[in-house]
Amino acid sequence: MLKLSEEQLSHLDLLEKRQYIKQVCKNFVREHPELASDRGLPDRLERAYAHAVALGFKDGGAITQFLYYEAFAPNFYREPAIDAWLRKPGQPVEQRFADMIAWVKSRLREN
Repeated sequence: MLKLSEEQLSHLDLLEKRQYIKQVCKNFVREHPELASDRGLPDRLERAYAHAVALGFKDGGAITQFLYYEAFAPNFYREPAIDAWLRKPGQPVEQRFADMIAWVKSRLREN
């Protein structure tokens, strides 16, 4: 049986996260070619990913959606009202994020 050190496991985890972010970025650019000119996109997605995980996101679909919003609204999660909402106790952060997105979509439909 293969045994890896903590350092090796951490390195593999980092490589896996980077590959995930790279693939998400590639998918975004394929679906939205206008993003190809955004040279800062990969770094922004990496920072947003780290922030989402720090907030407690675990579901890959929710993380991908979080990154999607970052691609089109840079640093959206740093807005004080959004940050406060996502950090508010009482509900899982992924549920709060879904509620926020639903609220935004309802406002857009009204306008």
